[in-house]
Formats: sequence, structure tokens, C-alpha cells
Amino acid sequence: MSEDPVRSVLWMVRGSWITMALRAACVLGIFDVLDGPLVEDEVAARTDTDPPTLSRLLRSLSDLGLVERVAPDAYRNTALGATLREDHPSRLRDLVLMQATLPNLAAWHALDEAVRSGSGVYESVNGLPSWEHLARDPEAQRMFNAAMARRGSGQVAALLTATDLSGASTIVDVGGGRGAMLTGLLEALPSLHGVLADQPAMAAEAEAVFAAAGLGDRTTCVPSDFFRSLPGGGDVYTIANVLHDWDDADAVRILRTVRAAVPDHARLLVVEHVLDAPGRSFEELREVHLVDLHMLVMFGARERTQAEYDELLVDAGFTASTRGATGTDWNVLEARPAAETAE
Repeated sequence: MSEDPVRSVLWMVRGSWITMALRAACVLGIFDVLDGPLVEDEVAARTDTDPPTLSRLLRSLSDLGLVERVAPDAYRNTALGATLREDHPSRLRDLVLMQATLPNLAAWHALDEAVRSGSGVYESVNGLPSWEHLARDPEAQRMFNAAMARRGSGQVAALLTATDLSGASTIVDVGGGRGAMLTGLLEALPSLHGVLADQPAMAAEAEAVFAAAGLGDRTTCVPSDFFRSLPGGGDVYTIANVLHDWDDADAVRILRTVRAAVPDHARLLVVEHVLDAPGRSFEELREVHLVDLHMLVMFGARERTQAEYDELLVDAGFTASTRGATGTDWNVLEARPAAETAE
């Protein structure tokens, strides 16, 4: 960053332009064709773009370190740019496309109102709650689901490090989306059976994912609404990257539904980015703080400290949590049914 404070802040001002440049490059498929050096005219032909105008975009992508100029008129991906290929395992491309949708950008434009009111602004800006908007827009739903699935490998690593799952026979993943996390757990623990509980469309999508992974005989997908009822009978229940999408009242409602389904001997594992977890780098903490603002804008929700999660858990009939070391930026909070609420 420049030592000149004006230049440093000016760079921050350009942040939305950078996001949209990344979006354009992803939509055009630029990173997908630059796996090796390619002259500008060939890039233009493969991406159906105007060559002189494409050159201007490539110039800025080079300034950002996403592509490198290897000849006066030729470029290739850098290691950074390669992460935005459609087939990259990080699925960052899906995240770029999701974050850069016009409804999301419009909601962020009202961040000042969210800070004044302490409430989410997505619905007031766009006319519908975010979840309803997704339900009505299959392409937006696809991008959201793909962006969320990219987190599965890190969550799996956190769970396997933080707690011993070797003795479990059935794990119920609450709000498990396309099943990325549950797939990883089942692949790591061959004796485990998985139950995915999510909205009907997501449960159907997850069923196809499990079948493609050869896990169809070890999984059950149950269409569920976690505000109403969830499947019982599991040894372990997981709820990953869900509670931070909801305000405290709704988060407690979700956890009470979980508590109604959880047998007295079972464990609940909450996987989130806990605000006060130690050991985060500056970059990781900055990411959590920005996501916290995104939760505010989109849902009137937030990231939480462990003590704040414990308040929700205890209110819903669980014990306060213990936090296991994960070796990742994900945190795992383990709680059990509280004795006084056991049936």
C-alpha cells in the first residue's frame, strides 16, 4: 500500500471497480482460456470480444496480478488468475458471480441505513427477502449454492481435526446445501451414514451429488424446514455456516428445532467463523469482519463470539459449547442436550 494516505484511500475507493472487472473476466471466460500464453487476438476470438477493448481489460487484470504479459501482445494466467477458472477447486469464480449480482450490490449501497437501523436492508432495497429472491431466480440460486459448496473442504478438515467422529454411525447435516461437507465427511469415514436435511430443491440436488460420488447407498436426503422439523436418530448433528445468516431470534428458533430432533446422547457441532477465536491472521480477521457486514446488509444477521453462540445454544436447550482446535479458519463449537431439557 502506498505511503501516501490519499493514494491508499483512493485505492480502496476503486474496490467496486475491481470486483466488476473480475466479474466481467469470469463471465467472458478469460481465465479459462489463459492456461497457457495466448495472443490477444486469439483470446478475443475464444471469448467473443472486441480485440482493442479486450486489451484494455487485460491491461487492468495484469495490473491486479491476475494475468501476466509474456510478450507485447500475449498473456497467461498467474497463480492468482488461475483460481478464477471455472474448474478451479476453490470455486472462487462462483463467489465472484454471486457477490457481484445487482441485488447484492444494491443492498450494500444501503449499508449506511443498515448501520443506522441495526437491521438488514436487502428486502427494503430489492422488494423481497434474499431467500425469497433466490427461490424465484434459479440462476441466482445456482450461483449461491455453488459459492457455498466451495467451503466444504475447509469445514471437513475443521471437523475431523476438532472432534472425534470415529464412533459415530449417523450424522445429520442441517441445512447442508448440495452436500459438499457431508460428502467429504463420508469419504473420510467409510463406516458413517449421512442424512442431509434441507429445503426440497436442495435435498434433490444433494441426492444427485451423492449418487455421482458413489455415496448414494450411504446417504439419505430429507426435505426439511429447519424452522419446523428435522430428522431424528443421529449420533451427531452438524450445522455449518447457517446460524450467521439469521438474527438471534431466528437462530434460536432453528436451534430449538434441532434440539427437538437430537437424541439425548447425541452431539451438536456448530461450524462457523467465531469472532473471538484466537490465532487468526490479520487477513483472516479482516475477512470475517467484512462478512459480518455482509450478513448485516443481507439478512440483519451477524458473526458472533463464542459467548454469543453459547447464549443461543443455552436458550435452545443445549449446553454451552467447547471449541476444538481446527488448524483452519473455520471453528467448531460442540454442544450437547442440556440435562434439564432432556425428555
